[in-house]
Amino acid sequence: MRPLDEIDVRALPSEAYRPYASLFVDQRSALAERIASFGLPTVPRSRDAAQIARIRRGLEESGCSLGNGGKSLAWNRMSPACERCRTGEKSVSFFLSLACDRKCWFCFNENQCDWDAYRNAKTDWRSDMDSRFQQMGGLDFVALTGGEPMLYPEEACAFFAHAKQLDPAVHCRLYTAGLNVDAKRLEELAASGLDEIRFSCKLDDPPARKRELVERIESACGVVPTVMVEMPVIPGSHDEMLQLLDHLEDAGAFGINLLEFCFPLHHADEYRRRGMQLVEDPYRVVYDYGYAGAIPVAGSELLSLQLMAEKVAQGTRLSLHYCSLENKNTAQIFEQNHGGALSIPGYRFSKADFFYRTVRVFGEDAATAARALEGEGAFVSYDAEGRMASFSPDHLAMVASALPKAARFHASSAVIERGEDGRERFREVDLHVLEPADVERPEEV
Repeated sequence: MRPLDEIDVRALPSEAYRPYASLFVDQRSALAERIASFGLPTVPRSRDAAQIARIRRGLEESGCSLGNGGKSLAWNRMSPACERCRTGEKSVSFFLSLACDRKCWFCFNENQCDWDAYRNAKTDWRSDMDSRFQQMGGLDFVALTGGEPMLYPEEACAFFAHAKQLDPAVHCRLYTAGLNVDAKRLEELAASGLDEIRFSCKLDDPPARKRELVERIESACGVVPTVMVEMPVIPGSHDEMLQLLDHLEDAGAFGINLLEFCFPLHHADEYRRRGMQLVEDPYRVVYDYGYAGAIPVAGSELLSLQLMAEKVAQGTRLSLHYCSLENKNTAQIFEQNHGGALSIPGYRFSKADFFYRTVRVFGEDAATAARALEGEGAFVSYDAEGRMASFSPDHLAMVASALPKAARFHASSAVIERGEDGRERFREVDLHVLEPADVERPEEV
């Protein structure tokens, strides 16, 4: 699918629907203006597309697995928490506070909706956890993040102990930059029920501090069942990242999550000073995503995959997982759309990105499509006056066979949203043009 543009709108044979289509073009233009307002250079996603596609093919041929519609890529085992993160089912992250002892230039805590309330205060995490266990009929995965949760080491241990008391089988993980994670604390965390620890490494730390963190990672191995690093891959850090990966392998770590590096809507001067460029078309489906990472930085995905390719070629035993911004956003859409549990005539729940999706045909082709669908007993929404037919992607191949090869198909993406009155509504949020490859593989629409 490719985004609709102004030329596509003018080419619509149904004049009545041009204002409707223009809404989505204007929406994408407004996003571009918002990105430009930060004063950072932008580049199109297509700039690195050919290289990324080539490296991805090579990684797949080497045995890497694609997940979540290609939004993540993994070598060796993957943390079960990462697999569940794609949908977020019975998986919740909590924080004690958003307070942190670090001032990282790329931190997105300030972009979180709870920043003002909790940057200097603590949550009632115990009540929150009890409530979520009850609301969701139990939890399979529980995470403690921040801020820096190890500012409160005793409370962190109490957090995991409480989760295990609610359900001994729940998987518990901790995110930390390594503060207060000494041998004594590691034993206490393990005793409290910690299953997985994810360290955040800062490449611009002084050498001594980086060595100390690697030592703490090594100390955690054998004490906590799964020891990982999770960090953004910053363009220009190739050599330092390779060195870190070698250190992790020597330390006996389980693996690393290579995150797509993002711009969190503040500290633009720091990004500018470092020569960072933003992806000018960051979202395949434009929507108000809640994940605080915000806008991907150009070159991060390419470097992440290059690092994976180099380590895979070496036969590394590390688990490597590239996690894109899109991969972070799918859990929100899955939850909003109730995991596809609703049956909405003319729409199909997309397994590619968890939006509800319908296919639209305009002009003379709409009447032909409607007849073909009705002849098969399939649902079709047909507006004879406006000359538009809408139907589920399940019937795309059949309709395509009934229309001329030059027929143009459009895909509309929709979500379920809860209004201020508590009532849910169904809203279309973006419109794309289907390309020939999409029509040939309708199951991926």
